[in-house]
Amino acid sequence: MPIHPPRLSHSRRRFLGAAALAACLPLAACEPTAATGGTFVQLWREHLGWTREQWQQRLVATHALGCTTIFVQWVGIDGDADHTWIAPDALLQGLLDDCAQLGMTVHLGLPYDERWWKVLGGADSDALDAYLASTATRTTAWMRAAPWPRHRAFRGWYLPYEIEQYSWGDATRVQKLVPWLNTLAEVARATSGETARISTFHSRLDTDATLEGLWRVLIEQATVRPMIQDGAGAQGVAAYAPLQPLRDLFVSRGVAFDLILELFENLPPAQPGADTFTARSASYARVKAQWAIARDYGAHDIVAFAIDPWVIGDEPGAKALLDAWRAATA
Repeated sequence: MPIHPPRLSHSRRRFLGAAALAACLPLAACEPTAATGGTFVQLWREHLGWTREQWQQRLVATHALGCTTIFVQWVGIDGDADHTWIAPDALLQGLLDDCAQLGMTVHLGLPYDERWWKVLGGADSDALDAYLASTATRTTAWMRAAPWPRHRAFRGWYLPYEIEQYSWGDATRVQKLVPWLNTLAEVARATSGETARISTFHSRLDTDATLEGLWRVLIEQATVRPMIQDGAGAQGVAAYAPLQPLRDLFVSRGVAFDLILELFENLPPAQPGADTFTARSASYARVKAQWAIARDYGAHDIVAFAIDPWVIGDEPGAKALLDAWRAATA
């Protein structure tokens, strides 16, 4: 009996056709970006209205630039009731399915309670205790209930809480951080079989505490995998200098870590004193310098933040970066 292939929907045929086209494109910067294989995808509420085709187009373009894995920074925003949302299962299912079709893997970020920096900036120890307990309870319950670790594209959990030395300069505070991290990490491993990853960066705020000093404690007591943000978005390649002691610590101790390359350039806020993030795509020259450093940095994975929107976005800076990126390997 002959076996007939399943009939494909029109949108599915377009997706597979786009994927085939991407495979024929020259992988941008194959030589200088040999170690760059991942990128972050930052979900916002407006993305919930995207069509499946819109997601497919972005994933195909990302894959064409050499990315084999994505980190979804978070699957939703928790915290204040007016700002709470979660990505529907259909969106996550489609994203995982399409990544699997492209041969890409996915790290899913947990729901993020956006009060993190507000609580850390306060001096109320009880408020910090309550926040850590509440987020641990809700996040671990979400992980246990989530079906995604059973998907063939799933590669692990990402903890969307960034760690720096300024907020954790007090030893008493650090001893609150450790059990909280371990609670999340234990459930992450139990549900996925993988070590949870978390980002860390060097704060420029004045403090006697050091980032490597904090991580000397964490690598002994907490079972998470660090991802170093290179800070180039704010300082350019000069940001690597204050990170050197942390990098040296990880290398000397044999700690597996990843490096996050920022593909944007911070801009002054539109209004003086405004606490808003304003940025544009980095120049190709700066990104190329970051790649050169990353090659010998000792990181396990090199992850861009982020191909979308800073390389495949609609702004002129993104188009210029993408054109230069491709021209360099033409």
